[in-house]
Amino acid sequence: MGTILDPTNGVTPEKVVRFEVPGEPRSKQRPRVTQRGTFTPKETIEAERMVRDCWRATGEQPFHNQLSVDITFYNGNRRRRDLDNMAKLVLDALNKEAYEDDVQVIELTVRKIQTERGKARSIITLQEMIEPPAETML
Repeated sequence: MGTILDPTNGVTPEKVVRFEVPGEPRSKQRPRVTQRGTFTPKETIEAERMVRDCWRATGEQPFHNQLSVDITFYNGNRRRRDLDNMAKLVLDALNKEAYEDDVQVIELTVRKIQTERGKARSIITLQEMIEPPAETML
């Protein structure tokens, strides 16, 4: 992967990882509450596992610094999904895998793009932030 230059401060990041998750993007579903307790729906567990498996396939070590996350969801069907719930599934799946805690994510860019049914996927790019943005005081 080529070097990416941070346009805000000209610092070359230490680490940039981009990977693809094949298949129709999913939304994080609400936990279900029953008489036997609270549980996460099977579809959410499977979708998070797929994201984790694709991260692990990169062979990269977890990020230790703050980072920027860019996610592009390519939807192959017209099903309505909330963008924030789609991003939450990815961020939660990468917690304790790509980073220790999602509090390290200080910048998030998320978008949905319609595509052909057979081309559905998610592209996730994690970029270490060497010098996080700061507001300058005048």
